[in-house]
Amino acid sequence: MSFELHSAVRYLRHSLGRTALLVGAVMVGTAALVIAFALSTGMEHDVRERVFGSSAHITVLSNYGEFRDAAALVQRVEASPGVVSASPVLYTPAMLTTQSMDAPTYAEVQGVDPGGHDAVHPQRDGEFFSLLSGATETGRAGILLNKQLADDMIVGRGDLVRVLAPSVTLTPLGPIPKSHLFEVVGTYESGYYLDAQRAYISLEQARKILRAEDRTSWVDVRIEDIHRLEPMKESLRELLAPGWTVTDLVETNRELFKAMKLERLALTLAISLIVTVAALNILLTLLLMVTGKVKEIGILSAMGANSWKIARVFVLQGLIIGLVGTLLGVAAGWGLSALLDHYSVIKLDPDVYYLEYVPFRTQAGHLIQISLLAVAMSVLATLYPAYKASRLDPVQALRYE
Repeated sequence: MSFELHSAVRYLRHSLGRTALLVGAVMVGTAALVIAFALSTGMEHDVRERVFGSSAHITVLSNYGEFRDAAALVQRVEASPGVVSASPVLYTPAMLTTQSMDAPTYAEVQGVDPGGHDAVHPQRDGEFFSLLSGATETGRAGILLNKQLADDMIVGRGDLVRVLAPSVTLTPLGPIPKSHLFEVVGTYESGYYLDAQRAYISLEQARKILRAEDRTSWVDVRIEDIHRLEPMKESLRELLAPGWTVTDLVETNRELFKAMKLERLALTLAISLIVTVAALNILLTLLLMVTGKVKEIGILSAMGANSWKIARVFVLQGLIIGLVGTLLGVAAGWGLSALLDHYSVIKLDPDVYYLEYVPFRTQAGHLIQISLLAVAMSVLATLYPAYKASRLDPVQALRYE
């Protein structure tokens, strides 16, 4: 063991209580950072899973609104390398009502091709959208409702729902909204807030209600590799040329992801103050040690220890405190995060947050970043005390001894 390390360990052992407090301060700050990162990462991962599970990878829209001959566009897109499937969608806002409801409920209705949409959204249970093309008890066309929408309307499978579309029929009594009765053939729960008011009917029925023969709002696309969104999007843009807009699910939800990153940054800065306070404690403690150990420092200098060696004694003290506190903090933060996630300790109201509990997810990269930050701040806090100690004049330090 070198002279500097031996002296640093001896000083820390001599003031064991003070050393324990400094290590504890670093440990608490590090653990708080680990838990904060695990919280933000868990939330972001959960939201991404919900977004990716309920959204098409890529969406193709016409620059001129609704368009015709979607089959030809779907064929061109599916012929592109890397594309798994594509499916047309006809969108319309609508009002849904039942015989027992006093007022209609707003819904975002999408007319989809059942078989094609099952291929674009395989995350749904089995052949989910194929329910729209199956037989119903009443013989009416089927409709799929988001679970929250179905709960708001107090309807379930087999119930009848009337869809009021923004299309009117002229009668002697005046214009009457176009409406059609559908039988609820299923409900789904994506946990994604943009899905809360969504309902699905077959593309054929949507065109019939809207009197939009062979018209389509956009085409949903699924690709083989989700990590190649950007190159695939650019490839489709080149394939389709001007007149078409190609977006992906990340671009569509850009504001949501930006808000989550900003939230993580704010949380990190707030929790980092704990580590900063711990570093200031180290700085002040070492400054007091320099003041209290003037004689000892003077003796070391007189015995031949140069200023660099004396400075290293104090730097090593901060390094030891930082390393021990960081290791304990990372272990404590990781353990607490795992327990909080495994036992779902922090419960949430799913009707408000779309989550049943707060998820925690630790990543090795984040643990390394936090460890480096905590150790670096601990070492930086020693630089000024080390400089002060190294500048002490041994003659002045031993003048009155």
